[in-house]
Amino acid sequence: MQYLVVGLNNPGQEYEGTRHNVGKDFVLSMAEKLAGGGEPRVIFSKRENFQYCKVAKGDLSLIFVLPETFMNLSGEAVSRAKNFYKIDNDRVIVVCDDVNLETGSLRLRFGGSDGGHNGLKSIISSIGEDFWRVRIGVGANGEVPLEKYVLHKPPASERKIIDELIDEEAKNMLELLLSESLQNQTKKNN
Repeated sequence: MQYLVVGLNNPGQEYEGTRHNVGKDFVLSMAEKLAGGGEPRVIFSKRENFQYCKVAKGDLSLIFVLPETFMNLSGEAVSRAKNFYKIDNDRVIVVCDDVNLETGSLRLRFGGSDGGHNGLKSIISSIGEDFWRVRIGVGANGEVPLEKYVLHKPPASERKIIDELIDEEAKNMLELLLSESLQNQTKKNN
């Protein structure tokens, strides 16, 4: 069974560690865990407008993708990766931040709207809405405009909560995929 697992992010050093890049952080954590987490670390290669690495365990093959487009053009990279690897939409998992969810929470869902997320909006425009979403809660404080809020690094206490969630839920997602139970989640979540 093969899946495309996409970590939405903005490329560039200045965006590392920001709330908008938690999708990338999640995907990197999943890739390391599936590969065994030791040295050498998982190495991503470049193809067109995305980075990728392929990690397999048993019958499960995951193609981890990090778009090299800015968030609002993520659909271009996801569409190219999906078409290159000939992956059906129900085998595409997109991981992103969500300001509508409390920091430290996670939501897995198949299909639906973009929820105001520009990366998801771009992907839906490119491949349609029938794909998996893993939304990682980064909250919103209401004091800072959202477009600035997501591009800032959270304070250490908030980052700790996000990192702990990513560590735990990346393991859970791998277990779900390894047990071939993801497709059964469609019935639970919709």
